[in-house]
Formats: sequence, C-alpha cells, structure tokens
Amino acid sequence: MNTSSDLKIEKPNVIQALLSGFNTIASKPYLILLPVLLDLFLWFGPVWRVDELFGPIIDELTNLPGLGTPEYAGVLETYQTFWQDLLNNFNLAKVIHTFPVGLPSLMVGKPPMANPIGRPVVFSLNTNSQIGLVLALFLLVGYFLGNLYFEKISQEVKIKQSGSSAKTVLWSFIQILIMPILMVVILLVLSLPLLFLMTLVMMMGQALSQILVLMAVMLLLWILMPLIFTPHGIYLYKQNLISAMMTSISVVRVSMGRTAWFILISYVMTQGLNYLWQTPGVENWLLIVGIFGHAFVVTAVLAASFYYFIDATKFTQTVINQQKAPSN
Repeated sequence: MNTSSDLKIEKPNVIQALLSGFNTIASKPYLILLPVLLDLFLWFGPVWRVDELFGPIIDELTNLPGLGTPEYAGVLETYQTFWQDLLNNFNLAKVIHTFPVGLPSLMVGKPPMANPIGRPVVFSLNTNSQIGLVLALFLLVGYFLGNLYFEKISQEVKIKQSGSSAKTVLWSFIQILIMPILMVVILLVLSLPLLFLMTLVMMMGQALSQILVLMAVMLLLWILMPLIFTPHGIYLYKQNLISAMMTSISVVRVSMGRTAWFILISYVMTQGLNYLWQTPGVENWLLIVGIFGHAFVVTAVLAASFYYFIDATKFTQTVINQQKAPSN
C-alpha cells in the first residue's frame, strides 16, 4: 500500500533554479568569457557586407512593370528605405550568434559600422559563392562555440558529471548541427497546411487573414514549446537528438504550468535588462559594461534552466512511475 510519503512529489522550484543559476555563474565567472569575446568581435572586428550583391537586386525589383505608377510611389520608397537600411547595418558575421544552441550576444542588435576607436575594416562579398562559403564558416564556428558554451555550463550544473572528452564534444556538436535542420523540417511540415488555409482566407478579406496569421504563429510556437529543453537532454544526459526531444516533450507536458512560469520570468528578466545594457551607443566605451552585464545575466539564466530541467525531469519521472504503479 502507498503511504503518504510515497505520494509526496517534489515539484520543480522556479525561484530556486534561478538562484542556483546566478550563484553558479557568480562562482565561475569564466563561463561568460565566450559571449563577451563574441560581442567584442562584433563590436571591433571586421564587417562582412553583402550590399554590393543584393543592392542591385532590390533596385531591379522596384523597376518591375506596373510599379512605376503614382499610387505605388510611396510604397516603393518605403520598401527601398527599409531594405537599404537593412543592408547598410547588416554584418554577415552576426550569424555566429546561432540558434537554438549558440552564444548569447548583445551586439547582434547593434549597428556594426562604428565603435569608440573608429570605423572597422570592411570586407565586401560580391558573389554567391563568397557569401555561401563565409556563411557556412560562420555557422560552423557559431555552433562549435555554442556547443562548448553549453557543455561547460552543464558540467558546472551537474557536478557528478565527468569531464568532457574530445569524442563527447564532437558527438554533441553533431547532434546540435542536426537540430536546426530537423526543426526547419518540422516547421515546413506544420506550415504547409496552414499556408494553404491562409491562402483561402486571404481571398475573403485582409483583416481576417491578419488574424489567421497571428493565430498560426501562436499555434506554431505552442507546438514547438515542448522542444525547448532538447539541448538540456543532450548535454546533461548525453541523449541523442530524438531521445532528447522526447524527454523535453514529456517534461514540458507534465510540468507545463511551472515551465511556462520559468520561461516567462526568464524572458522578462533578460529582455528587461537588455534595455539597460543597450543604453550606451556603439561609440561609447560604457557599452562594455552592458556586454559583461548581458553575458552574466543570460549565462546565469541558461544555467538556471539546466537546474530547472534536472528537477523537472525528476518530477516527471516520479509522476510517470506513480501513474504506472498499481493502485491498492
């Protein structure tokens, strides 16, 4: 017969996880080194521009037949201004900030063409092959550094975990490279019926189509949310990608309420403090304070997510075991 102590389930504690995360990074400040170095590179390093290739393409699009009429003049001017500003402030090196596993960066949202010591060196990429080669190189570097970053944090969180060997780091790196590809495939599969439905609704009216687009985005986010802890299963429990995805789905399903609170508090904390870190301009040396502050907070929240995932996994397993246990 189950006793009351057997039925007692310790639920994951959001606040305790956050405190543990901040304490870990405060005691191991070297963990913020990689994000800081990335931001310094994006701030003072060379800029890789693509406007010489894409600028003429945008100009050609505005010269399509039928767009030279007066009623399209305002729309074309807004279109050209938007894309020109985007190209002028685009630095291909920013793709080193990879997703879902990568280094956090404050400078990824800052204009790249100025810093306190002058204008950076600029490399113009003029061909598709140049852009493809540099893009692939930056993505590989981004995922490799992100892999090391997550690996080191997971080691500090799970103290009993043995140190990572080169084979372990390479294995997790391969899982991380496959992850965004698989997620893009999932998004495409989910988006196809939504796109078909949206096409039909757009014929009925613009207002209705905008509501449908918003609902579709919310639905996709709701579907992808259970995968949020996939990297945690890879780094903490050395699971392969599919097993880590299944573990993440199970944990989020069982602890949905507390997980939603953890995600919300983490998001508000990091994004709210970003307004403070981004206050100095790119030509102000005080921005370096924001870089260190941003790296510390985001790394602490990431460490907290590992602590939370460990507790949530134990809670999920306990619930599943009790559901499987025969009742007397």
